[in-house]
Amino acid sequence: MAVQLFIPCYVDQYTPQVARALCQLLDYLGIAWTYPATQTCCGQFAYNAGDWTSARRLMRHFFTVFNRTEAIICPSASCVLTVRCHYPSLIETPHDADHLQHLQPLVLEFSEWLFSILPLPYSPNFPGKVLLHQSCAARQLGSLPKMRHILSTVSQLELLEMPSSYACCGFGGLFSVKRPDLSQAIGLNYLTAARSTGAEALVSPDVGCLLHLQGLLQARGLTWPLYHLSELLLQTLQYC
Repeated sequence: MAVQLFIPCYVDQYTPQVARALCQLLDYLGIAWTYPATQTCCGQFAYNAGDWTSARRLMRHFFTVFNRTEAIICPSASCVLTVRCHYPSLIETPHDADHLQHLQPLVLEFSEWLFSILPLPYSPNFPGKVLLHQSCAARQLGSLPKMRHILSTVSQLELLEMPSSYACCGFGGLFSVKRPDLSQAIGLNYLTAARSTGAEALVSPDVGCLLHLQGLLQARGLTWPLYHLSELLLQTLQYC
């Protein structure tokens, strides 16, 4: 299988280690991958801001960049959700529709793709209690059951989850900019409840949520390991 990497703009700018972890995992699994250097933003932020012109322009650029591939892997549930669920409302021409019909089934959130190639060719091991962050985008995408299954294959990992009433961390993309006070209050309540579970780390399919929570922790001089799924699975290799 040959795959292309769809690395969100904010991952590229703020958490390149997540993209590196993904690349290292694919190398370990023997998966040939390419990174189209002309990719930019999927248009999620413009779409959420109601800037349809910019969102449509970015969608068409996405179509141009990712035009020939077997699979497109993305380490962000919210960006995959944009392509899969929001692009249809931006379609204006038959040409747009043809591109979308071709690409939609190829764009996969990392856990969706990884689930499709199970079982892994190695025995992952990660001793400790890990809390699964059920990001809003991953819940809408329907990818959380696949992520749970992947984590259930990791030896010595005890997977914990929050009650549904604490599902959201308060980030919400532009919501955190428009209502920073409310966003931070939700995030702090989430962190209090999350840490009270006894979890020694947190894993998420969405980097935006991790950035939000990390900022809240750092502002209060607190440390708590926060992982994207690719980072946690890369860590499992050292315990094999």
